Amino acid sequence: MDPTELPLRDIHLPAPISWWPLAPGWWLVLITAVVAAIAAVLYWKWRQRRRVRRSALSELKDIELRFSEHRDTHRLAQELSRLARRAALATDPSRAGAAETGAAWRERLDALSTTGSTDEVIKTALERAPYRPAESIDGDALLQAFRPWLAGLRIPGTAKQ
Repeated sequence: MDPTELPLRDIHLPAPISWWPLAPGWWLVLITAVVAAIAAVLYWKWRQRRRVRRSALSELKDIELRFSEHRDTHRLAQELSRLARRAALATDPSRAGAAETGAAWRERLDALSTTGSTDEVIKTALERAPYRPAESIDGDALLQAFRPWLAGLRIPGTAKQ
C-alpha cells in the first residue's frame, strides 16, 4: 500500500479551554468572597452602632469620677444633660431631638430608652436641674439610674434588647 494514498489526517489540537462554566473550585472561591464581604459590612455596621454606646459610657465614667471629687449636683445635672443631648444627636438621624425641651424632651428620653420609659429621676434632673442651681437632686441616685438608661440606649438599626 502506498503511504500517500492512506486516508490519514494531520494532528489537530483540542479546542481552547473555555472560562465558562467555572470549575467547582472557582465557585467556592466566589461564594466565599461574597460571604466574607457581607460579613465585613455587617461587622462594620455593628461596630459603628456600638461605638456610640461605648463612647457615651466612657464619658459617663469620667462624669462619675469628677462628681466623686466635687459633689456638685448642679454641675452633675449639666454634664448629664449635655451627655444625654449628644446621645440624642448621635442616635437620631433627623438631629431634631437634642433641641427639644419640656414634655417633648421627656418623650424623647423615653424614645431613646430600649424599654420605652425613662426613670422619673432622670427626666426631672435632665429637664430642670441644669437650669436651676437651687434644684435639689440626689446625685448618687441620678447616676445609679442614668447608667442603665445609657447602657440601654436605643440606636437605629439595632434590634430591641
